[in-house]
Amino acid sequence: MKGIRKMPTKEFIESVSNTGSVQVVNDDVLFINNLRDVANLSTMRTEYNTIVHCQGGRILVEIGGDTQMKVKPGQLLIIPAGKLVQPMMISTDIEANALLLTNKMLKSVLGNQIFIWNNAMYMKEIYIVKETGWLEGITEYTQQLFLHNKEPKLYNEIVFAFLRMLMLLLCEDLMQSDTMSPVDDSSTMHDKELFNQFLQHLSEQEQKRQKVAFYADKLNITPKYLSTISKRVSGKNPMRWITESVMEDCYRLLTSTDLSVKEISNRLGFPNSSFFGQYFRTEAGMTPMEYRTGHKRWA
Repeated sequence: MKGIRKMPTKEFIESVSNTGSVQVVNDDVLFINNLRDVANLSTMRTEYNTIVHCQGGRILVEIGGDTQMKVKPGQLLIIPAGKLVQPMMISTDIEANALLLTNKMLKSVLGNQIFIWNNAMYMKEIYIVKETGWLEGITEYTQQLFLHNKEPKLYNEIVFAFLRMLMLLLCEDLMQSDTMSPVDDSSTMHDKELFNQFLQHLSEQEQKRQKVAFYADKLNITPKYLSTISKRVSGKNPMRWITESVMEDCYRLLTSTDLSVKEISNRLGFPNSSFFGQYFRTEAGMTPMEYRTGHKRWA
C-alpha cells in the first residue's frame, strides 16, 4: 500500500487539475464538473470541505475510518475538511460533481452561521443530505458560473454571493435533521468559539493522545472549564473527542501506510505497542492487524 498523508491545498490542486473537468476558481474554491474524470480518488485527507452532488450511479465511501456512507442519485455527500475519506466503490455509470471549499472560504461565506456547519459535521456527523427542492436549479447555475467562457467583471463578488446562498441553504437543510436539536441551549457564542478552538488544536496535533489539561492550557482555561463547555456545546466530554480523533489517526495509518503496528504506536505517542493494541481493541472491537487486513482491499 502506498503511504497517504494529509494533502495540502496546492498539492491537491495539482493532483486533480490535469483534466478539463476541474475548474480552479482560486486556492480556496474548486469545482469538479465530472467526478469520473478525476483519477486520484484514493484514500486522502484534504484541507477542503467537499460537497458532492450525485446525479447518477452509486458511491460508497468510508469516512473517519469507521463510518460507511452510501450515496444515491439526488443526494449530497458532505465531507468536512481534515476528515479521512476512503472511496470504496464508485460505479462506472457515476454522474457527480463536487464543490470544494477551504475552511477560510467557508468561514468567510457563513460568518456566524459556521457553528451550524461545525455542529452538523463534527458533533452530529451528518454526511448525507437527501434531495431538496432547491438543488436542481442550483446545480444548473453552478455549472454556468464555474464553467464560464467569459468571466464577468464582478466575478469574485458573484462567486462569493453564490457560495453564501448555497451554504446557507445547505445549513438550513442540516438544521432540519432530527439529530441537530441542540444539546444545551445555555451554550453561548463564547463557549462555541472556545470549543471550536479546542477542535482546531486537536486536529493540529500529531500526537493527539494528551491529557485534557494539555488542550485547556492552549486555550488559557482550566480543564474543568473545557469539560464544561465541551459537554454544553457538543454533549461529549473532551476526552471522548480526543479518543475519537486518535482513533481516526489509527485508522488512517493502518489502512494507508506500510508502517508496522509498533511504528504506528510510536508515531501516535503510545508507550508501547501492547498498550496501543489494547487501546485500539477497546475502541474498535478488533486488533489493529484485524482492522488492517479487513481494509486492505480498499487501499
